[in-house]
Amino acid sequence: MQVSQQQLESAEKVISAYGQVLATMEPSFYGLPISKLPFTITEIKDSIYCVLNVLEGDNPEIKDSLTSAYMFLGQFVPDDEVLTVQQALGVLKDATQAPSDATDIEQAGFITSKIKLRMENNLEEIQLFLSKKTSFKN
Repeated sequence: MQVSQQQLESAEKVISAYGQVLATMEPSFYGLPISKLPFTITEIKDSIYCVLNVLEGDNPEIKDSLTSAYMFLGQFVPDDEVLTVQQALGVLKDATQAPSDATDIEQAGFITSKIKLRMENNLEEIQLFLSKKTSFKN
């Protein structure tokens, strides 16, 4: 895939903005609010692919960093889902409070499972991309 200088510069801006968001947040299997992302998940993924596509030589630190950033996109979910998980965690942590509705706790379990699955899928996607890129060059 041929990448223009303009596309590369745009991708680098997207990745830089996303990196700044990641630097201010703690990774969480309980979800991060999607509203915090500076661009859509698709735009960030495409930007990571763009930069990886033009990455020359052996740059394991950059590849690892971009791979992790790609995988971490799985943690970003709709804000209401983050709230659901936080509320359920609050109920579970407060031993004096009986859960008034197990539905929220069950829903939180589904959300955290979805986050884990998305992260695993993202890791597989980016590893597949990197392996195809490597085999294509050889």
